[in-house]
Amino acid sequence: MDESSPPGERGLQEALRTAIERTLAVGAGSAAETRGRAQELLDDVARRGQGAREGFARRGQEAREASASMTARVVEAIQEMRLATGEEVRALGDQLEAIERRVAALERRLEGGSRPEVEPE
Repeated sequence: MDESSPPGERGLQEALRTAIERTLAVGAGSAAETRGRAQELLDDVARRGQGAREGFARRGQEAREASASMTARVVEAIQEMRLATGEEVRALGDQLEAIERRVAALERRLEGGSRPEVEPE
């Protein structure tokens, strides 16, 4: 403050200084309050993000476990079906050929006149 100022002006300057200091003090308090609220909101967003990430990880793990379980069940079902191997199919083919040869021989024998007699009733 200027000491050479008239006394009325000094009072006005002092009042103006006080008003400015009060305004700045209120603004500083409000800014601190706003900063605190912003920090709370950021913390809340971070917590929710963490919760969402954990939820997605849990659901992913559950999906992997369900997939593995389904795979095991499909493999088990296929094993229970007892599908024939290539070797088993070839063996059946060989047996079928042998049966065909026997049937053909029996048919030739029957066509040759050596039919079995039919017993009277």
